[in-house]
Amino acid sequence: MKKKYFTLFLLVIIVSVASAQSGVPANLRGDYNKMMANQSMIQFNQLMSRNWMMGYHNNPQVNFKYDFKVTMRDSSTKIVRSKIYGDTANHKSYILLVDKDLKRSDPAREQKIYADQTLSISRVQRDMHGTYAVVGLATDSCWLFETLKGPISAYANVSELADVGDAYLRAFQYGNDKVKPLDPAALEPIIKTDPKAHKLFLKKKYLRAIEKYNDNILEQTKK
Repeated sequence: MKKKYFTLFLLVIIVSVASAQSGVPANLRGDYNKMMANQSMIQFNQLMSRNWMMGYHNNPQVNFKYDFKVTMRDSSTKIVRSKIYGDTANHKSYILLVDKDLKRSDPAREQKIYADQTLSISRVQRDMHGTYAVVGLATDSCWLFETLKGPISAYANVSELADVGDAYLRAFQYGNDKVKPLDPAALEPIIKTDPKAHKLFLKKKYLRAIEKYNDNILEQTKK
């Protein structure tokens, strides 16, 4: 009997890992496919500013190296172990593919893969919630990872799920609307309907303002 339960448990683990490594876990495929259908390539260069590098270097704890599964524009895939870098000249994000079979002096040893050369990148996350995929949707300048889900969803340019602050926010999505650049002028009309959230917004605490807005909306739905 114990052997039977162990086999069943092992099967569940294998299926979970396989689902995550496929790029998008089963429970997220509906949302992801809908977003991809509406937003295959989003114009986000307008987000870039003097603080371009801020979202990658002000806190190394939110930009680790991972084995990213990369889906290129031609739908081919490859595995790249890298963190996410910022090209200051082009204002674009990239990951670095290193061919260790080549000498360090060989210019072909390192290949930059930019966000706009891909459809998406993803990595496997294993934590107390289980094993699942963290997916980054490609734009013309960076990958967008959903760091906060709710009535207003927030997207960051790094794949970490914790300790992501305002410096990393690049986009938001209100309900089923399209994903939009995190432009305070576009976000404020939504946030200002909640005085407490709007107070945080005016202090430029955008992530906390979105969290407060979402929490209050959810509280209202429970009444």
